[in-house]
Amino acid sequence: MVRLISLLVVTASIGCKNDPAVVKQLTKDVEMPVSSTKNVEMLYTDSARLRAKVKAPRRDTYLGEKERIEFTDGVEVKFYGEDGSESGELKAKYAINNTKSEQMIARNNVQLVNKLEGKRLETEELIWDQKSGRIYSDKFSKITSKQEVIYGDGFESNQDFSQYRILKIRGIVNIEE
Repeated sequence: MVRLISLLVVTASIGCKNDPAVVKQLTKDVEMPVSSTKNVEMLYTDSARLRAKVKAPRRDTYLGEKERIEFTDGVEVKFYGEDGSESGELKAKYAINNTKSEQMIARNNVQLVNKLEGKRLETEELIWDQKSGRIYSDKFSKITSKQEVIYGDGFESNQDFSQYRILKIRGIVNIEE
């Protein structure tokens, strides 16, 4: 019985040989984060003033050619004005911040709220170009304000969502004379 077990162990160990070239080929397209953090809370400040607070259940950081930060389990960002009060909020079920291009893409049930003006944007994808300060999308978008609800296929906005433009607009729009 002992000889049979020994024979099986030797046979199994001979059959389990890893060829480095094969392993490299199998894993060449597999990209792993350099760090993964759970229950993240990050504060962004400028001149000692709080500008944004980011909360996420998970944050994955990737380096190299496709350097980025991914929030695969969702993200919530609160924005703060000059006086320190909360001015807006962004929520999404997924977000990716491309470090080199300075673009953040939020996807899946995206909500952007300007709390000072009472405006709310709902879309499936939102792109924030941090260099230009522009927010935009070419996806179906719904903007709700105190006066109206506007639908369109895409939008453009400044980064605090105080001025916006709806693309391919539809719905009822109130116009002052």
